[in-house]
Amino acid sequence: MKAKPIKAIIWDLDGTLIDFKINSIKARRKAIKVLRNYGISREKISSKMSLLEIVKISRELFVKLGISDEEIKEIIKEVNNAVILVEHEAAMKATLTDGIIKVLEFAKKNHLKQAVFTYNTHRNARKSLETAGVNHYFDVVAGRDDVKKLKPHPDHLKYVCKRIEVNLDEIVVIGDTGRDIEAALQTNSRSIALNTKIPNFIKRETFKEADKIIELNEIPNELIKTLEEFLL
Repeated sequence: MKAKPIKAIIWDLDGTLIDFKINSIKARRKAIKVLRNYGISREKISSKMSLLEIVKISRELFVKLGISDEEIKEIIKEVNNAVILVEHEAAMKATLTDGIIKVLEFAKKNHLKQAVFTYNTHRNARKSLETAGVNHYFDVVAGRDDVKKLKPHPDHLKYVCKRIEVNLDEIVVIGDTGRDIEAALQTNSRSIALNTKIPNFIKRETFKEADKIIELNEIPNELIKTLEEFLL
């Protein structure tokens, strides 16, 4: 059965649309500093782990320590606030990935809706887009504070599709991490993996399952060519 023509592009933000400028090590260290103040030992978490892993392990340890759900919620909120400050620093310096502006213009001329789904906060994501001068291209931004279950969970993409009024089989997801591609796979959406420069701790196992893998030096030409094929 032939796939439907796409009606929308759902973009990842950092590392895909925007050059990855978030100081990941600084963000993780800030988070760890907060968590250690609440009794998480140096042996349990480290800056070599991803933020998601650090928070997950800490939650489990807090439960074992008998800390209430409400207290855990407040601690994680404090961690989040520390990370947001680091993300905001990056948002104020955001620049576009080379060649992306031509892709955004191509999508606009072909009447494709465009949206962003990101682990960043809604406010900082919009600030990044604004700083890079491309905020006006995007109908919807879905950050980690907009949905309860983030990519690769299907709810993140479902939320975006509902907001822009398209079906999951009418979108293409463009991202640079395994979670972006996995989100597309879990919703039977099409996907394009961009092989950009990202931190080593970010996993990319599902890259090979994307409909297309594009190298940095193939943006914008190969990316636009692939989108043209998805429009047919």
